[in-house]
Amino acid sequence: MQLKKSLNIVLKFILPLLVFVVSIGFVSKKQDEVLCKKIIINIKNQQGNFFINEADINSLLTNNGNEMVMNLPYENFKLKDLEERVNAHKFIQTAEVYRDLAGNMMVDAVQARPIARIFNPNGADHYISDQGKILPVSERFTARVMVLSGDFFKPYLEEDMMKDDAGKDLFHFIKFIEQDKFWSAQFAQLEVDDRGIINIYPQVTKQLIEFGTVYNYSDKLSKLKIFYDKILPDRGWNRYDRVNLQFKEQIICE
Repeated sequence: MQLKKSLNIVLKFILPLLVFVVSIGFVSKKQDEVLCKKIIINIKNQQGNFFINEADINSLLTNNGNEMVMNLPYENFKLKDLEERVNAHKFIQTAEVYRDLAGNMMVDAVQARPIARIFNPNGADHYISDQGKILPVSERFTARVMVLSGDFFKPYLEEDMMKDDAGKDLFHFIKFIEQDKFWSAQFAQLEVDDRGIINIYPQVTKQLIEFGTVYNYSDKLSKLKIFYDKILPDRGWNRYDRVNLQFKEQIICE
């Protein structure tokens, strides 16, 4: 009697579970045998900056054409490895590689977006992305962004602006300028020395803006707005050669 009861439990609960597990394994095996029929690539966040295209991503997936993926079963390669390969590209912010039910390989990539260019007189220039990452320049495309110069940036060229508090603070200031329509149109170049002291060169007017550090930058920009809105129209746009904003509640014009 007890044996029959145990057998009924096996038949009622354990056997269906075993059938389910075997079925899952069978379906998974069948899916692995599906061929990669097509590669569909979607690149986001380009916004007119075309640093990477579908051909570049195809080249990453195939290791510069040395590894085939098209018309091969998915069991011949690992999608995670391909995803890591795409994510390793400097101009890729994030990427996801997966397959759909039709057997297509899907690549959803987000391109890194430059917000400023670091001028390097002793070597190659670099970009700073909107995530604070350091990006190489491209022979294919040049972004129209604010120029940065000065010794401050040397320690960050091999890493990114988020490595320490000084880099983070300056990055947030640069990003604020890039996102503000008025200031992004007004500033052509930021020169930053190794102490973090900033001089700003405007796009239109000739005044050198001695800005100081990023500390209290919103107050300093408010003073500079007063200079543009009230002082220059009253005194003349080319009267002053230098504007100093470093002192609290003062605008020194010479």
